[in-house]
Amino acid sequence: MRRRTAALAATMTAAFVATTLVSVQDVSASAAPATGGGYPCRGYGLMNYSNPVTDLDQDRFTWNTFKRTKVGNGMHDINWKLDPYRQDSWKTLFHTLNWTGAYIDKSTRGITKLRDPKAIDKALVITQDWVRDNKYPWPTGPGAGNATHTRADFMMCLRDGLAELGRPAPKWLDASLLQHAEWLKKNTWKDHNVGTEQTLAVLGVGCTLGRRDHVTYGVGKLSADITRVIDSQGANNEQAVGYARYNYALWGYVGNALTGCNISTPAARTIQSRRAGLQTFLDFALKPDGTYQQLGDTQIERPQGELTPAAQWITSDGKAGAPPAQRVKIYNAGYVFGRSGWGTRGRTQSQESAYALRFGPLRAGHGHSDHTAITWNTQGRSILADTGTGSYNQDAWRLHYIGPEAHNQLVVAGMRNGSATKLVRSKIADKADFYQFSDTPYLKTNRSRSIIVLSDPDIVVAFDKATSYKPTTFTQYWHLPYDVSLRTSGTRATASKGNVTTTLLQLPAAGAKQAPFGQVKGSTKPIQGWQWTDYFHKYKAPVATVTQKGASAAMVTAIVAAPGSTPVAVKPVISGSTTTYTFTVGSKTAVVTLDGKGTLTRVR
Repeated sequence: MRRRTAALAATMTAAFVATTLVSVQDVSASAAPATGGGYPCRGYGLMNYSNPVTDLDQDRFTWNTFKRTKVGNGMHDINWKLDPYRQDSWKTLFHTLNWTGAYIDKSTRGITKLRDPKAIDKALVITQDWVRDNKYPWPTGPGAGNATHTRADFMMCLRDGLAELGRPAPKWLDASLLQHAEWLKKNTWKDHNVGTEQTLAVLGVGCTLGRRDHVTYGVGKLSADITRVIDSQGANNEQAVGYARYNYALWGYVGNALTGCNISTPAARTIQSRRAGLQTFLDFALKPDGTYQQLGDTQIERPQGELTPAAQWITSDGKAGAPPAQRVKIYNAGYVFGRSGWGTRGRTQSQESAYALRFGPLRAGHGHSDHTAITWNTQGRSILADTGTGSYNQDAWRLHYIGPEAHNQLVVAGMRNGSATKLVRSKIADKADFYQFSDTPYLKTNRSRSIIVLSDPDIVVAFDKATSYKPTTFTQYWHLPYDVSLRTSGTRATASKGNVTTTLLQLPAAGAKQAPFGQVKGSTKPIQGWQWTDYFHKYKAPVATVTQKGASAAMVTAIVAAPGSTPVAVKPVISGSTTTYTFTVGSKTAVVTLDGKGTLTRVR
């Protein structure tokens, strides 16, 4: 009996993007399974729980927040053309067949005397109905096409269930599995989780049916893909923390398949090594509240499964596990993860400051146009937030939340995906981390950002400069959590929640101008001022804006987080090309200089 593995998060099974076809390599002589049948059933994406047998008997399908839908005539004659919500993910999950998994469970799992050996026959009827009504070759792209690899995995679980009951697989099922393998080989998505899933399913079909050609293809391609999907530092190529977590689990499934199918390949060691690096990446992407930074297509998520010592330390607020040795990690793929500390120097872990910065190559995969943007948590709260991620439907909402205006950065009117962004220099110092970035985000426009993150007191100072070949509009966006109320008054803005107050300050500088804060919340024309906690829940959220017009712009903004009604003041002094800022936050003081090269330095 094959081991059933827990499914990847159900809401992520509709993920999009992929991997290139490559020649076979790193496949040993024993790549083909000795006996076949060792490919692990990967489960049903938890859909066997949300679609109980009582619903299946009435041909009703349920997914996530969408209402239970009648999809057949009650006799398992299903209308596979249904798309009632015009929602790509709903359609994808419908065509995976995973929602019929409870029938297989009813025949093979639980207390023996309560099992129904014939329940699996109903899953067979629905599966055969799909095969009959969906003629090969099948469509590609969003919707049904994305379901093909998951449907192949489901069919192998169905076949496995029959084997547990001592029943042979029908010929039409094996014939359809071979069609699935051929389709997947011809339609593999490039360099992304869907491509890995597709190739893994091809390997599974070869392992299950004893087809050496499919196994050799699958092993060779996975061997080539692993070093592109996860780089040598452990960063994932999909530009999203949520999908880094997804790929960590997915490549674990690849390792399980190689073991289950008795495949020996040098790639197994590479997979193990790269996954270890990716796990470290995920540890540093954790905020003090135990959730991941919402970078790219990422919901508010927490670690799952067995935790590393670092993850234990964070999620237990320093009561278990152990903190990493480093305070800051910089990844060439375009990430900076830093924090004031790990709760070992007079401040609890959950009260520490943590920030994330983005730079690197062009937006790809599940990435957003967030280069130079910062997210920041401190004193137990989110201070500068990311907009988050909504539905994958290709509509105006998705265009917004992946776009530059949805992130904490300077935006030049008209820029969309931006360009590659360089980390020009950085300096990590006690209680003061400095970074400078530069890029050409739009036509003949140049942009630079200098940013320093201070702790004790907790302050972020950002200096943005941009030039354009023609007069245009430059806007800074500062996205605040949806649960705060923003108040603006000229060059000062404040937002409070609980015992923490955020103060935003527009500051003068040599060569820079001050401008008043504006604000927007819950706008639909244009879309602005929203925050998604997951794919299906969005909330009106305040955004502070600073706008300058002309052929160039330069602005300095400070964000201060302090307890309650702590007084916040700043005294700027301009001397030549250098500006000195003396911040007073209650009884604490910090002095920062900004020089003509854009260097921000904490001098006290």
